[in-house]
Amino acid sequence: MRKENKRNNETVQAARVQGYHEGGRGSESYAFTGFDGENAYFNSDRKEKLDENFKRLSGKPCRAIGIEIEVESWGFNTEKAFATVLKQVIFKLFPEGLFKMQHDGSLGGGGSIGIECITQLMTKEFIRNHYRDFKTMFNDYFPIFDISATRSGNCGMHVNISNALFNGDDNIRKFYYIVNRHYDFIAALVNRTGSTYYCRRMSHDKDYCKTLDLHYMSASHSNCFNGSHYDAGRIELRLVGGQENFACFRNTMESIFFLIERVKKLSWNDCDDLVKIFSGCNQYVFDRIATKCYERGTISSADVAAIRSKVERDDTLI
Repeated sequence: MRKENKRNNETVQAARVQGYHEGGRGSESYAFTGFDGENAYFNSDRKEKLDENFKRLSGKPCRAIGIEIEVESWGFNTEKAFATVLKQVIFKLFPEGLFKMQHDGSLGGGGSIGIECITQLMTKEFIRNHYRDFKTMFNDYFPIFDISATRSGNCGMHVNISNALFNGDDNIRKFYYIVNRHYDFIAALVNRTGSTYYCRRMSHDKDYCKTLDLHYMSASHSNCFNGSHYDAGRIELRLVGGQENFACFRNTMESIFFLIERVKKLSWNDCDDLVKIFSGCNQYVFDRIATKCYERGTISSADVAAIRSKVERDDTLI
């Protein structure tokens, strides 16, 4: 007990609070990396240790998702104070070691301070099991400390996805094609409302995508789909926007979960048809389609009605 109290009452130094990369762009790393040897795989309700290359010690594939949540606050006058509250108050909602933080020079300004909050690897089941904690973070704690992931329009939420989740390279290529072929629709689906400077449209020619060499994907952080980490076992969807609240976060994550599974069942021709892509989605995905996607004019009312008729309800998620 004494040891625990001592640990909890330690003076938190800025470098420790802000993670391993407070210095700026030259030393940053991202989801799936940079946890200083404490690599973990949050599998359902368990935490599994990984080796230095983020490989499971059992040899089984890492079917994981890692997210980078960019946030800004007008409630603190120093980055250290902001990071201390994130680490010592808000991230206590989650299993220890799930989050790290880093400075991001693209955030902040106008009286706000920005920090990028990065997770270790998580399974879909783990994320769903902790939806209640994400709800408390987004809906309760963020407003208390004047934290926002959307207020200035600069924030986004990058989602890193293990190659293993796609069950084959052709499905990664279909995912890439869908994101670019239906770029404006997907932007609305994942709540991208601000600038797309850091997540621009790429090629959406079908023949190009069918034969895409994933080992030589673009490394540009200005693209909506970053495949430069393919050889390290993951791709990154950079188009995801800042999340307004928990319902927005949940609907975005459910949309991504659905697409990851859906591309395994689609033919290349199906990838041109929004009804075929989203037939059988759950109500959370459909809610996004029927509101933001429709309101932005990226899908017709007839297609919305056709998708509505095939919605599969899932009432196990809050």
